[in-house]
Amino acid sequence: MKKKSTSKSAFFNLRVLIGIFIVLAGVLLALLGFGTFSNASAQANLDPNAQQGVDQMKVIPAVHSDLSPPLRDQPVVWQHEGEKREPHVHPRIPIRHHDRPDPVIQSSFSQQLMTTLAIPVPIRQWAGIGEGDCGQLCEDPPPDTNGAVGKTQYVQMVNDALQVFDKLTGTSLLGPIQIRSVWLGFGDKICPNGGSGDPIVVYDRLADRWIISHFAHALSVTGGVTGEQDECIAVSQTGDATGAWYRYDFRLTTITVRMQDYPKLGVWPDGYYMSAIMARTNPPAVLGAKPFVFDRAKMLVGDPTATLQTTEEIIGKNFFLPSDLDGIIPPSAGDPNHFVAVNIAAGEVEAPAPGGAQENAAPPQGAQSAARLYKVWAFHVDWNNPANSSFTLRANVPAADFTMLSCVNEEAEPFDCVPQLGARALLDAIPDRLMFRNAYRRFPDGRESLLNNFTVSANSVAGIRWFELRRRVPGNWTLRQQRTYQPDSTWRWMGSIASDNQGNIALGFSASSATIHPQIRYAGRLATDPLGMLSGERHLFDGTGSQWDEERWGDYSDMTVDPVDDCTFYYTNEYYAKTGGGANWKTRIGYFKFAQCTPPQKGTGHFVITACNGGAPVNNASVSIDSRPYGATLADGTYDAVLPPGSHIYAVSNPAFRTRTGSFTVTNGQTTLVEACL
Repeated sequence: MKKKSTSKSAFFNLRVLIGIFIVLAGVLLALLGFGTFSNASAQANLDPNAQQGVDQMKVIPAVHSDLSPPLRDQPVVWQHEGEKREPHVHPRIPIRHHDRPDPVIQSSFSQQLMTTLAIPVPIRQWAGIGEGDCGQLCEDPPPDTNGAVGKTQYVQMVNDALQVFDKLTGTSLLGPIQIRSVWLGFGDKICPNGGSGDPIVVYDRLADRWIISHFAHALSVTGGVTGEQDECIAVSQTGDATGAWYRYDFRLTTITVRMQDYPKLGVWPDGYYMSAIMARTNPPAVLGAKPFVFDRAKMLVGDPTATLQTTEEIIGKNFFLPSDLDGIIPPSAGDPNHFVAVNIAAGEVEAPAPGGAQENAAPPQGAQSAARLYKVWAFHVDWNNPANSSFTLRANVPAADFTMLSCVNEEAEPFDCVPQLGARALLDAIPDRLMFRNAYRRFPDGRESLLNNFTVSANSVAGIRWFELRRRVPGNWTLRQQRTYQPDSTWRWMGSIASDNQGNIALGFSASSATIHPQIRYAGRLATDPLGMLSGERHLFDGTGSQWDEERWGDYSDMTVDPVDDCTFYYTNEYYAKTGGGANWKTRIGYFKFAQCTPPQKGTGHFVITACNGGAPVNNASVSIDSRPYGATLADGTYDAVLPPGSHIYAVSNPAFRTRTGSFTVTNGQTTLVEACL
C-alpha cells in the first residue's frame, strides 16, 4: 500500500517511491527464496484471524483391543467370490486460491556447480505389491503406496494389502496379504470387515516397533455404511513385523454423514500423532482438518486402557501433517508434536466450488489476497490430565508465492492434469495438500528441521514446492530454504522428502509427460550445496505403460531413512508396465545413499529387567530415557535403546512392580549393559 504525501521534496516523489518499492520487493523475494527470516519475523506474522489455541480436548477410549497371533501364522484371508468394494473417493478440499507468480522456481539443474554428480544411483530396487496380488480388493486405484524401513525389514502397504521384505535383498518374508488378515479373530468386526483404505505404516525407531493403520466403516447387513467411523491401529509386539501385533479399534465418530479421510501418522516420544480431513458424505463436502494423538506408551505394551485425544473443534480447511521422527536424537523432553500446513486455501469457503471442485480465482478488484504462509501448530498432550492438552498455532512463516495446479475443463476432473504417453487419461496430481511425510530431525548441534513438499504449477507443468523449516530451542520455527523444483518440461508430482543424519536431502516423486510413461524418480542435494538447489536427479524405475482410465494416481508415496546407518534412503511409488483397459498398477521399492554420508556416533543401552523377587524377566516394562518415553521390554525382559554417546538417566516401570531409576553411559560403537530389578 503506497503512502500519500503532500511534500514536494524529491524523496517523496512518486517515481522515487515506486523505485524504492521495487528494490525492497526484490530484497523480500530473495529473503523468501533463501529463508533468512528471523524468529521475530515468524512471530510477527502470526495470522490474527487464525485460531491461536485449542485447549478443549475430547478423550476417546479404544472400542476393542487384543494381541494377535504371530502374523506369519495367521491364515491368509481372501474375499468371497465376486466381492469387490467401491473405490474410495477423497472429497476435494474447498479452496479459492489466489495465484501469484512463483519467484523460487528451479528451472535447471545446478550440476554445473558441482565437481562431481552428487546424486547416487540406486543400490537395489525390486517389485512391490501389484494390483491383483491380493485378490479383488487390490484392484481399485489408487494404490496409496507407502512403506517404512526398520532394522532388518522393509514393510510396504497399499490398498488393501501388506508385505514384509528383507530390507537388503528385497526377498519377501511375508505376503502379500490383505490387511484384513492382520485383524483375523479381532472381536470387533469393523476392523476385519469394514476396512476402507488409506493404509499407513510407520516405524518407531525409539522402540523398534511397527505401526500400521487404516480407516474403517461399520457395515450394515446389506453392505451399506452405518454411522461408526473407526481408525484401526496395530503396533507390533517386537521389531519383527511378521510376529504378533497389539490391535486397537478407535471410534472417531458415530455421525452417519461424517468420516475421517486421508489420515496420516507421525511417531513422537509421547504419542502416535495423526491428522485427518473430516468430511461430510451426504452431500459430499470437506469440513476441515483435525489432529489426533494415540497413547504410545500404553499401546507399546498392549494396555487396553489406551485412549486417544483430539480437539473438539475442526481446525480450518488447510490440511496439516504431524511431524514424524527421524534419526537417533529425539526432540527435547516435553516438546510438542509439530503439525505443518501451507495455506493453500487462501480464501476458505464452506462448500466446494461449482462442480464440487476447488477453483483458482483472482482476488476481487481492489482487494488483497492472503499472504502465503507455512503454518506450524504445536500439539501438546497430557495423558494424566487432558485438560492441560492443547493444540496451538505457533508460527506463520512467510512463504514464496506460487500458482496452484488446476486443469478444469469439460473432459477432466479439476486436478486431472498430468499427461502420459499413449493414453488420453490425465492423472490427478492432488495439489490441494501437503504430501506425506512431515519429516522431523534433530541434529547434534541442537538444530531442528522439518521437511515438507506439495505440488504446484510451474511454467505450465507440475512442479514440486519443497521447503525446510528450522528451529533452535528456545526460538520459533523459521524458513531455512524453499524451492519449486521444475528443471525441464516433464511433469513432477506425488513427492515425498527426507534427510539423512548429515542433512543431505532426497526428494522422490512421479514423473510423466506426453512423450514418456509415468516413471519413479528422485532428486537430491548435499548439505553443502547452495541453499534451495537440488543438484541432480536419478531414475529409480521407468514405467513401460500408462494408466488407461481416468482414476486417481498415488494417493501418496513414501521416502524413509534406514534407522541403522541413518544414511540410506528407501523410496516406494507406483508405475504401470502396460497400457490398456486391462493393465494393472504396480509398485516398486528401492534404496540409495549419498557417498558422503557416514553413520552418526551412537551406542546401545542393552536393558535386562528382572523381578527382584525370584529374578524372572519382566515383560512389558516401560523404559524412559532422559525423561522421554522410549520403548518397552520384550518377553525375555530385554530392550535395546540406540542412543548418542554420553551419560543418560533412565526410569523403568511396570504396574505390577515399583519403578526403578538409574544412570548409565553409552560409548560410540559399544553396547552398555543396564541391569535392573523391579
